[in-house]
Amino acid sequence: MNEPLVTVARGLTPSQWEAVDHFEGPLLVLAGPGSGKTRVLTHRVARLLQRGVSERAILAMTFTNKAADEMAQRVAQLVPGARVEVRTFHSFCARLLRQWAPAVGLDHNFTIFDSDDQSQLLRQIVRDLDLTAFPLSPARLRHRISASKNQLLNADEFARQAEERVGDVVLLALARIYPEYQRRLLQQNAVDFDDLLLHTLTLLRENPEIRAELDDRYRFVLVDEFQDTNRPQYEILKLLAVDHPNVCVTGDPDQSIYGWRGACIGNILQFERDFPAARIVRLEHNFRSTPAILRAADALIERNVMRKAKRMVTHNPPGPPVRIVRTFDAHDEAAWIAHRIRQAVKSGRRRYGDFAVLYRVNAMSRQLETTLRGADVPYQVAAGLSFFERREVKDLLAFVRLLFNPRDDLSLLRIVNVPPRGIGKVTQQRLVDWARSRRLSLWDALADVRNIPGMSATARKRLEAFRDLMQSFHEHAAAGITELLEQILLRTGYREQFADAEGDEEALQRLANIDELLGLARSIDATAEAAGTDPLTAFLETTHLASDLDRWEEGDPFEPRATDAGRVTLMSLHAAKGLEFPVVFIIGVESGLLPHERATASGSQHEFEEERRLLFVGMTRAKEELYLTFTQQRQTQRGLRASIPSEFLMEIEAEWIEADDAQPDQSARHLLSGSGPASERRAPAPDAGDLSGPWDEYLDQPSEAPPDARDQSADDVALAEPRPAYHAPASDTPATPEAPPDPAADAGTDRGRPDAPSEHRGPAATGRPPVRLTTAAALLRGEFTEAS
Repeated sequence: MNEPLVTVARGLTPSQWEAVDHFEGPLLVLAGPGSGKTRVLTHRVARLLQRGVSERAILAMTFTNKAADEMAQRVAQLVPGARVEVRTFHSFCARLLRQWAPAVGLDHNFTIFDSDDQSQLLRQIVRDLDLTAFPLSPARLRHRISASKNQLLNADEFARQAEERVGDVVLLALARIYPEYQRRLLQQNAVDFDDLLLHTLTLLRENPEIRAELDDRYRFVLVDEFQDTNRPQYEILKLLAVDHPNVCVTGDPDQSIYGWRGACIGNILQFERDFPAARIVRLEHNFRSTPAILRAADALIERNVMRKAKRMVTHNPPGPPVRIVRTFDAHDEAAWIAHRIRQAVKSGRRRYGDFAVLYRVNAMSRQLETTLRGADVPYQVAAGLSFFERREVKDLLAFVRLLFNPRDDLSLLRIVNVPPRGIGKVTQQRLVDWARSRRLSLWDALADVRNIPGMSATARKRLEAFRDLMQSFHEHAAAGITELLEQILLRTGYREQFADAEGDEEALQRLANIDELLGLARSIDATAEAAGTDPLTAFLETTHLASDLDRWEEGDPFEPRATDAGRVTLMSLHAAKGLEFPVVFIIGVESGLLPHERATASGSQHEFEEERRLLFVGMTRAKEELYLTFTQQRQTQRGLRASIPSEFLMEIEAEWIEADDAQPDQSARHLLSGSGPASERRAPAPDAGDLSGPWDEYLDQPSEAPPDARDQSADDVALAEPRPAYHAPASDTPATPEAPPDPAADAGTDRGRPDAPSEHRGPAATGRPPVRLTTAAALLRGEFTEAS
């Protein structure tokens, strides 16, 4: 083996090398959690380059900009100077559409609408169509339209199918809204995120010469997190691999947890059917977690039917057993976690940054935040408000967007009176009405403002001054995005409205965000100059296509004092995917929460198995210690309710469960503080740290009131309130839901495949006697007794 080949192969397991060294033909890499799939992808790219494949012939696609940047950097480390194209699906599609926009009815300078833009447009449409009497929130309309697009239903097809559904007035209202929504997007030369995919799919299907050109250009296509792809993305992938089916996909059906946003687990399950010559490689060696954690996770996920059989193995030390912790209520739950973290940090065994607390619905973070603040524990709430969703950032982006695409009415309305220049709502509405009556964009209507009836001379003068101001910025755009933003800030006086607020923390944060945006602009200017690309286009694509998960560290931090020990991370189970932490707490593992009541009420196998996968993902974030908690009672918006332990707890191999008695008042407090009869106390697990200590101080923090529904996620609201009829039934959508795969037809599932051996598989690895399933059931019923 020559030296370059040794460099690529160094440190790889046999199965990893098998995937890396595969050359031509389709390849499916089934990669369990913590199995080094990113390493495999980057080394595979390096191996292809070693074989003489042109870097221009390789396309790698993933789901976040952060993952794409990381992959590109790793490839550059393996093959210095290589410039392989690594993109997200959406950025790849946006680039293709910029090139061939007229083929799908767009101009090259189209705008990409984010969720806020969509909501604003949908509100206008509901009002203009006189549908305000219907319970049609913008969020639900967005979801329903997105779901239809993910099922490849365009507006006309949706409307036709809706007409066949007698008596469903909400669906009929949506059938009017969806076509009008698409018409206005086209009128404003705009697309939403789903349109980036659908327009690209249309481009490839209706233009065989373009499809063939791209197929020939990208001879080798690699896709990461394939289980998260939706139907349009998979159809695009197949069209890119007709003539040269050298497509490599990596993923894990057991980690498919985004069905609610269109991800289709059937894509990875049917890959072998669509690519019969596919080679299958399983990455089952886990480099992250202890055997105890993996055994518990394996026992859980094996209950799912829609999966590809595999068994995770590891050579990591055994570690302490997975623990199930029962507390009285959410107050005690948070107090126990705060105590556990404080004790571990105080002992020197852990840093605050080693801990993560995961939950099914975002509202569950409130009690944790209250308690951690009271306990002086630094923390961050991940997946907070995205940087690009902050008011000052969106304002400045709207100026740039309008310059780039003058037909972007939403951007014009956002900034026409920002900073305030005396153009009020009445004036704006007259401008809108005039433009619509003449079928003009608002920008074009500004040129005819003197003919708008009812417009005062002062209002006309102010609108004309705004148009002149915007036109004056064009000369600066050619000098780069940094120069353009600085001129916008200077000539509009935007920065001054915050600069005068001395001592105002919020104003200081907004100024810092403006400086951060300027820093991004400088970086993009430099990159665009080196690459010979347009900085304005690059800037807008970077800001439009940014993912919340790309900046999860930018959450809502609480740091009571300067510390080098990091912060405890609070985040939803969905947001935790792809991350890892030494110690993980998963709270609220209760029926109605996990699995969510929506999944159990629907009776859908798809939804229920996705809830199980969600817990599996959360469990496999843990490297060394894992705790699953449930309460005896929990406060919801429906009132105080008795909690039922999740049925998923019964599915975890009982040998690897240790229940810590954390019961109310006379039970919990003396059990966890080390007082009370010795027979009622439980010894801590080996190497798990001391549970003793005065944790009552954490219970003195006030219990959080039921959360305000306005601050909750969709799942929070669904949990707290009865679901409206228009939101609940899956049958509302005109499309037929995807049928579960036929196990008999899915020859690739390999159910019953022999497990790979591992020296860390027996109960003896923990040094504890096994606990039988009947004992585990008694533990969950509240009969907490030590197994013998």
